[in-house]
Amino acid sequence: MYHFISVTTLRPEVERDNEDMERVHVMERENDRNHKSNKGGKIRDVLFEILENEDDVVIKHGAQSRESRRAATQGMHTSRFCLHPAGDTPSACRLFDAIVSLCIPVIISDHIELPFEDVIDYKKIAIFVDTNSSVKHGFLVKLLRTVTEPKILEYQQEMKKVKHYFEYEDPDGTINEIWRQVSLKVPLVKLMINRDKRLVRTELSQPDCSCICSNQTGTLTTL
Repeated sequence: MYHFISVTTLRPEVERDNEDMERVHVMERENDRNHKSNKGGKIRDVLFEILENEDDVVIKHGAQSRESRRAATQGMHTSRFCLHPAGDTPSACRLFDAIVSLCIPVIISDHIELPFEDVIDYKKIAIFVDTNSSVKHGFLVKLLRTVTEPKILEYQQEMKKVKHYFEYEDPDGTINEIWRQVSLKVPLVKLMINRDKRLVRTELSQPDCSCICSNQTGTLTTL
């Protein structure tokens, strides 16, 4: 299912490729049939229940389809904020789409790993909200409406600087960045393989100061 949440705002912001509209759009895509069984799914459900009763908030639902995808993209291009509740995967394309659309991500999570964090400072392009605060009635809408016009412009200008990392057609975009990340990991993998070859494993009942690493089985690795 696709879920769209829109909150009206005062005026459009920075110039975009597509026509701007005066609203905030928050989108969440759910295709896990059993999503209610996990914490993230429950938080999403609570958020939808809370936000659908807020003034100036509109929630639209649709099945997985090309039209729904097109509507989601259009919604992001005409909005200021995009909601990403707990339970989203770090590689969720909706986050990529939001950044490319200059729709400020509102990430609802206590612990989350995000892509390309070694080159992107997400505090400059996204708003982070802890899960407990996010499910308080009126909290999210009030928070978003307190974001000033200059701050919105600042977020969007920062997103313009990094959005190429999420564009597959850009020569210096997603594919290039993925390979760069892999190239950084390869030397570390080789180092760990070579290190593992030279280490001697011994069975000890208690750790000692010569321990390099250990596991829960009590097998300690020493020089």
